[in-house]
Amino acid sequence: MSSIRKILIYTLFAVVFLFFLYIAFRYRVKLLRIIAPLLLAAVIAYLIYPVVLWLEEKRISRTWSVLIIYFVSLGIITASIIFIVPHLINNTKELMNVLPDVAMDFRENFNTFIRNIKTSKWPPDIKESIFKEINKGTYFVEKVAMDTLKNYLWGIAKTATVALDLIIAMVIAYYLIKDAKSFRDGGLSLIPRKWRNGVIGCCREINAILSNFIQGQVLAAFIVGIMITIGFFIIKLKYPLILGMIAGIFNIIPYFGPVIGAIPAIAVALIDSPIKALWTALVVILIQQIENIFISPRIIDDRVGLHPVTTILVVLIGGEFFGFVGMLVSVPVAAVLKVIAKRWIEAVG
Repeated sequence: MSSIRKILIYTLFAVVFLFFLYIAFRYRVKLLRIIAPLLLAAVIAYLIYPVVLWLEEKRISRTWSVLIIYFVSLGIITASIIFIVPHLINNTKELMNVLPDVAMDFRENFNTFIRNIKTSKWPPDIKESIFKEINKGTYFVEKVAMDTLKNYLWGIAKTATVALDLIIAMVIAYYLIKDAKSFRDGGLSLIPRKWRNGVIGCCREINAILSNFIQGQVLAAFIVGIMITIGFFIIKLKYPLILGMIAGIFNIIPYFGPVIGAIPAIAVALIDSPIKALWTALVVILIQQIENIFISPRIIDDRVGLHPVTTILVVLIGGEFFGFVGMLVSVPVAAVLKVIAKRWIEAVG
């Protein structure tokens, strides 16, 4: 391929990519509402597919395999509601009740800090710079707190919608697994024969990436959440169940998730003492090291083939433009785009 043709192809790919990125950002709210059940269905399908294959080896049809998994999952959820959720609700209520005390403690410490600066012998220009940065930080914290509260209240209001999305996703996931061969054959029939082998190879690579990421990240987050909860129980941190669950959920986000998930636990620990906060941070750091050394290498296996710097950048970009959902899906989306771009360049080359 000539250098001019390569430049034209790369330019065309970049323009198409930027166009779709612009459309996705401009209509992100509507798009997320439309594709939310599809994304959730894909996650459910990838999570239960290995169990479906195992049940098929036991000579249970794919239809019954999926239904059995759904019934067992429903039983587990029901048991959780009966035995675990009440404790979780109590933890949440106690945590919400104690939040004003947390805010008061931080406010007192903050006011003491301000008074110490005002009474210090530092030059006026240094004091002014410090107060300016403090004002910026205070505004940022207030904005984050208000946004979090709005999202929380909005989430409560949309509980019925989320439940409906989950039901729709389960139905879609059922058909994705049951009729996987039909979907594959139907898709291939729309593709010219000379491109089919390349498309099949590309789809297999994408499927391996998504399977590896979804199954690995969810399993790792589940294990880490349990370990952190046990650690919080051991150090006698208040509200260990809800705080451990928060840490586990945020652990799904690469690199930044563990830090974000640890903030609520450390803030609660500070109510008791700085020593308790230190122990809380040590528990989180220790378990993260265990995950990085022993858990992730065995169940995720190099994850999605992205360099750590690329992973960090795409998580930042996803979070900036699409919020929490963007942070969750940015890594697999980037990995899929990388595979498509590589295959396309190879094809036109």
